[in-house]
Amino acid sequence: MEIEVMKNEKDYLEVTIKGVEIGLVNALKENLLEEKGVEFAAYRLDHPLTAAPVLMIRTSEGNPLSALKFAVKKLKKQAAEFKDALKDAKKPKKQ
Repeated sequence: MEIEVMKNEKDYLEVTIKGVEIGLVNALKENLLEEKGVEFAAYRLDHPLTAAPVLMIRTSEGNPLSALKFAVKKLKKQAAEFKDALKDAKKPKKQ
């Protein structure tokens, strides 16, 4: 995975995330939209086969990079919870 910062302003951040599936970027966007102070979070994909997703974040308060870091931590926690739930899931009974 490679991250390239395209724009880093006081209230706006735009990063290209190379080497990831769009599902990861979508999950980050959803977590960002739940954060206080984030007024806009979206991504674009210029070409579905060749382009890397570009994540865009605008904040009304706080730093967009800090919001992104918090969204990543939240996603890691969600992934760990899912992994634990999967381990605890009952296996189907053999018949």
